[in-house]
Amino acid sequence: MVEKIALTEQELEDKLKEMAPEWKTGKNEKGVAFIERVHHAAKFMQGIAFVGKIAHAAEDNNHHPDIIINYKRISIRYWTHSASGVTLADVQMAQKIDPLF
Repeated sequence: MVEKIALTEQELEDKLKEMAPEWKTGKNEKGVAFIERVHHAAKFMQGIAFVGKIAHAAEDNNHHPDIIINYKRISIRYWTHSASGVTLADVQMAQKIDPLF
């Protein structure tokens, strides 16, 4: 099991380049770092089907993202609440679900 300690900004940048280059960093309203990737579906129900695939992968790995649905735009965000930031486990999940995009 991966230790869930928040990565530094440099560590996060390096890990994303190496493992999940399509993901971007951001900060929530409390200043906590997250990683995010956005999916644009052609139709609303295709977006919902995409969310289902993400949900199954998250459940299989017991590591769940925030999923934000704005009509056909779906944002997937990962960070570890207990670490107050992005951990290696978050980046690994990003890498695992990348093929779904």
